[in-house]
Amino acid sequence: MTTKALAQRALALPLADRIDLAQQLWQSIEDRPREPEDELSRQLARLAADRDRELASGLRPGTSHEQVMERARRALR
Repeated sequence: MTTKALAQRALALPLADRIDLAQQLWQSIEDRPREPEDELSRQLARLAADRDRELASGLRPGTSHEQVMERARRALR
C-alpha cells in the first residue's frame, strides 16, 4: 500500500480514531533517537549530550531564562 493510499484510508477514519493514530505515530517518532546525517551534526549531538549530562549531574551550573534574556538585551544595545 502506498503512503498516499494509507493516508486516504486514515483520513476516512472517525475523528477519535484519527487522533489516536496521530498520537501513536507521533510517539513513534519521539521515542526513536534521531541519527545525525553528517559528521558535524554527530559532533554537535555528542556535545549537546555531554552538556546535558554535565547540567544534570551538577558539574556545570545552568543559566536561568532571566540571565539569558538579560545577556541578549545587553548584546543588542
